[in-house]
Amino acid sequence: MITRVQLIAYAILLAIVATIASCAPTASPSQAVCDGISSEVGGCTAERHKFIGSTCEALGKEWGEVLDRAVVAIIDGPEAVAKQARSVRLRQALVIATADMNTRLQELKLQADCDLPEFMAAAEPTFSEKLRAGVGAALFDGSPATYEDWLEDVRKVARSIDDGE
Repeated sequence: MITRVQLIAYAILLAIVATIASCAPTASPSQAVCDGISSEVGGCTAERHKFIGSTCEALGKEWGEVLDRAVVAIIDGPEAVAKQARSVRLRQALVIATADMNTRLQELKLQADCDLPEFMAAAEPTFSEKLRAGVGAALFDGSPATYEDWLEDVRKVARSIDDGE
């Protein structure tokens, strides 16, 4: 027969188990950061690229190609995705591609040797005519802007290459 003390002990044990179970993580937690980039700016997107270049010039060219594909997809795509306008998605694509490329520079220990002018000289020729013709209209969601306006923003973000020295 179960005594009153045993019944109380079982009740306390059951309460402890229930409390622990309620603190366990869910099967699919939402991520706030993926590879060091906030999910709010696209850090968990499937569009991440694993850079393979091994020189500043090769990485510049590869980064330009990756960025071109992402920008053209945004230009050709809907005005908004998940309530994010083209301008926001353009910035996300740029920041994520640059962060991923900088990770590769760090892996190769090339931060001190890769300068922005050299990098951009390799990257800019890879930007397609479609990007050059359409990115201005997407930059500020229809407000007047040009390819040069976008390129200035790109250089500001890519400046992290020089900042890594």
